[in-house]
Amino acid sequence: MSNIRLIVSDLDGTLLSPDHLLTESVKDAVQRFVRSGGLFTIATGRFGLTVKSVVEELNIDIPYILCNGAVIADRHRVREAALLTLAELAPLLEEADRRDVTVMLFDEDGVSALRRTPDVERFEYKEKIGCRTIDPASDRWKNGSVQKVLLIGDMKKIRSIWNSHSAGFRHTYSTIQSEDDYFEIIPANQNKGEALKKLARMLNVDRSEVMALGNQLNDLDMIRNAGIGVAVANSHDDLKKYATYVCARSYGDGVVEAMDKFCFRQEEKPT
Repeated sequence: MSNIRLIVSDLDGTLLSPDHLLTESVKDAVQRFVRSGGLFTIATGRFGLTVKSVVEELNIDIPYILCNGAVIADRHRVREAALLTLAELAPLLEEADRRDVTVMLFDEDGVSALRRTPDVERFEYKEKIGCRTIDPASDRWKNGSVQKVLLIGDMKKIRSIWNSHSAGFRHTYSTIQSEDDYFEIIPANQNKGEALKKLARMLNVDRSEVMALGNQLNDLDMIRNAGIGVAVANSHDDLKKYATYVCARSYGDGVVEAMDKFCFRQEEKPT
């Protein structure tokens, strides 16, 4: 094996196929890497319940990164979590809801939406999980804390709403565009790159021994903080500019390509 000891991969758009599944070639490559002494894990915008099947299928027994860096967890517990209080954000979220932007709230126990929309149904299908619906007129949800907030819709509209409120906030927040129509709000100073640093320290792995892979701008900090930062072929053009290596292949095929190039000796590759 090369000097890469830890691989950290994004899920949707990277490790998973376009229909959000693990291919046999991906599973085989991960198993070969782990058998040879490597550590493999994931870093995703998803929250805990929606990664269980992937964690079990790949038999990931080390911590992984959730909610775009706000949470580090393993199969048994949440190791670290930065929570987001909703009181200050509530007026922004209510305006987004009135302007037909889908508002979703994530906590350790599940996902809530301010109303059911086609975006919610699309999310449920993709993530294979049901979402609770809460009453936007109730004050109860405004007093809670969550791991992240997701706004789905037209990005120009969402950014306009964000800009009209954010100047008056007393607190600071991190915002991430994780897909073309996904705008995520998480606690300040949280991102996949910072979480990757924490994870490497937990595992006693040097930055030079880490390969990180992604496809969207929420992966930028992560690939810049890895010894080798990889963008699969279907990545956002701005992510490719900062990658150590840009794959010729897309999705999981690109992950396998990068593993073959950087993590296996020639004799370890399958014939």
